[in-house]
Amino acid sequence: MTEQERIILIETEQRSKSNTHRLDAMEAEMREIKNDQKAIYKIATSVEVIAQRVSNIEDKVDDTNNKVNAQAKAWQDTERRLTETQNEPYKRTANNVNTVKVAIITAVCTFLATGILGAIIMFVK
Repeated sequence: MTEQERIILIETEQRSKSNTHRLDAMEAEMREIKNDQKAIYKIATSVEVIAQRVSNIEDKVDDTNNKVNAQAKAWQDTERRLTETQNEPYKRTANNVNTVKVAIITAVCTFLATGILGAIIMFVK
């Protein structure tokens, strides 16, 4: 083996060691990248599950709001009917009082008109 061949062999061996070291470092980095990728995938999956649960919660809240609104409307209708039922006797009494007032005023006016008419007839004779 010549001196030139030895130098080439030594350089090749050193380059081989250097490349081996670089490959080992790259393999370690690849393992870290794979672990990071798995962690990112788990996070993405968790976010997807959370989004689905939030959507379900929104649906349930909307359903609950609709039920509460329907119950409130039913309660208002019941209150209105109850108020109308409670006020009905007062309305009847007020109508009766108005009818009596009209009858009394009509009677008084009729009495006065009859009296005036009678007085006019008496003066004319």
